[in-house]
Amino acid sequence: MNDLHGRVAIVLGASTKGGMGEAIARRLRKEGARVVLSGLGAAPLKELADELDGLACEADITQEAQLENLVELTLRSCGKLDIAVNVAGVAPRVPIKDFTEEHLMFMAKMHFIGPALFIKNVAEAMTDDGAIVNISSLSAYDALSGIVGYAASKAAGDRVVRGAALEYRHKRLRINGIIPSLVPTELSRQGIRNFGADPEAFEKSFVDLTPLGRITRPEDIAAFSYMLVRDEFFETGQIFNYSGGNSLLGHPRSLA
Repeated sequence: MNDLHGRVAIVLGASTKGGMGEAIARRLRKEGARVVLSGLGAAPLKELADELDGLACEADITQEAQLENLVELTLRSCGKLDIAVNVAGVAPRVPIKDFTEEHLMFMAKMHFIGPALFIKNVAEAMTDDGAIVNISSLSAYDALSGIVGYAASKAAGDRVVRGAALEYRHKRLRINGIIPSLVPTELSRQGIRNFGADPEAFEKSFVDLTPLGRITRPEDIAAFSYMLVRDEFFETGQIFNYSGGNSLLGHPRSLA
């Protein structure tokens, strides 16, 4: 459709090869947007930016000064900001008995405080009628043992999305979130291996609980993100399930 021609989009969390952020950046570029790619890892960001004729700016979501620099670079180089998508996240498996203040603070910075500051900075800089998307997780709503710190911080981030949509109504910003279930990427598969599970068997257990017969792919999240940032999408302050129906049945109970 190429209906994002002339728009400028930041995608934070785009440095993981084969991940959701990369897929979203590719889709927004395909639809005509100029993309500013951010996250951790200067080399992969530059490689993708060169391929997509975009810009690369390394930024850690837990550091507001780096988020400010990301927005300033975007405005300086592109003249405006219309779209912002946050995909940054990490889900270490830490059971409650092993909680430390350090772990909980890191989860809060990654998925609550960081996204809140990201939304603040992009919303303040954004043109009227812009769009912001934050990626959440089904674990914030359906219990899964071992990642409670991650899940709780994701749920907090979702409350920020809803509040921001209300507070930025004067700019008519559309601020929404997406709740995927398990999305197979090399990063997620490495995390599965780290807690002693077989990625293939782990993913199959989700397929069995997904009415549409497969787990969500990064390209699915990219397609839905594109839908949310289009001008004709008329909604804000919502957190949308997008998991092929897995949200109806939830996580495998053998993992709970």
